[in-house]
Amino acid sequence: MTKFTSTYLSSTDVHSLVASYDAPLRKQVLSSYFLALSTLEERIPSEVPRPAPSALFEAASSGKASIYALFGGQGTNEVYLDELQSLYDIYKPFVSDLIAVASEQVLKPLATQADLDGHSYYSHGLDILAWLDGSSPRPSVEYVASIPISFPLIGLTQLVQYLVTVRVANLTPGEFRARIAGATGHSQGIVSAVAIAASDSLQDFTANSLKALRWLFYSGLRGQEAFPVLSVEPSIVADAVEGGEGTPSPMLNVSGLSLSSLEGHVKKANAHLPSNSQLFISLHNGPRTFVVTGPARALYGLVTALRAVKAPAGADQSKIPFSQRKAVFSTRFLVVGVPYHSDYLSEAAEKVCQIDLKGEELWKASDIKISVTHTESG
Repeated sequence: MTKFTSTYLSSTDVHSLVASYDAPLRKQVLSSYFLALSTLEERIPSEVPRPAPSALFEAASSGKASIYALFGGQGTNEVYLDELQSLYDIYKPFVSDLIAVASEQVLKPLATQADLDGHSYYSHGLDILAWLDGSSPRPSVEYVASIPISFPLIGLTQLVQYLVTVRVANLTPGEFRARIAGATGHSQGIVSAVAIAASDSLQDFTANSLKALRWLFYSGLRGQEAFPVLSVEPSIVADAVEGGEGTPSPMLNVSGLSLSSLEGHVKKANAHLPSNSQLFISLHNGPRTFVVTGPARALYGLVTALRAVKAPAGADQSKIPFSQRKAVFSTRFLVVGVPYHSDYLSEAAEKVCQIDLKGEELWKASDIKISVTHTESG
């Protein structure tokens, strides 16, 4: 190990060293390296050879760089488990304890209790450790992409990714936190941001991760309870897929259209919809990037109306007078089964706080040691 480190890692990082390798070989080298490293840390911690320190983290320590921890939200529902599997396979000595505790103390018992309480979302349980180590077959993509499953597991994936970064840097969560200027998160990612901002030691990080997973589990459960999955006619699904918008869902991303124009189209659509099917522009992800929420069938109606004013993909409008040109924008249904950030879930938050958490405050303001900023106001 000493020879390998001095020969190959005196001025670079192991990830950079293997970046050009084919994926299977890269994975094999990384997993072997971190297994050897963790074994040495456990047996002779004072003699573990270390690679060159991160230039970015060194610059952050001296005030020459500013780092923020950013966590995402829903939207990776169909692929997040592949990422978590890769993290588990490569960095198993660093992350297996956290995943095991999360599975045994939070995810499995909460899913079992929810099933006993009559919720039908957990037919394959929530034994994430068994899915990762192969002792139990991984459920279908449809199951793991569902909100009650993906909500807590995307959070777990984020926390595992952060833990890997901390351990690879050979720092404690508190030491790593001291090198970042703040944290934030889009949607459910704000929970992960709070968890890391409150963590000093590895023990703290585990405790805060379990708190975060409890909140995420209940939020996924109550969100799906408030907005049950309803089937959409096959003809509508086929038309939306053929049109490039994807399978209809309760959240529609619209990119390239101005807010005032989109508001006009939403207003026209709502005029023909009953009160329990109204559409909302719930997220402003950029000056011309928005997410509209509502029932999938109602959003499909909005999509068909938008098609009439949308320029065909790749169309050349250079010879058309500007006032007569069609708008250039895109619409895409998100792979999300619940319209978060909308009035449809107004009662779900109350259930999470008062029924599931029984009024417990998971964190106090004094627990947060770095700024956790609001994604809209900062």
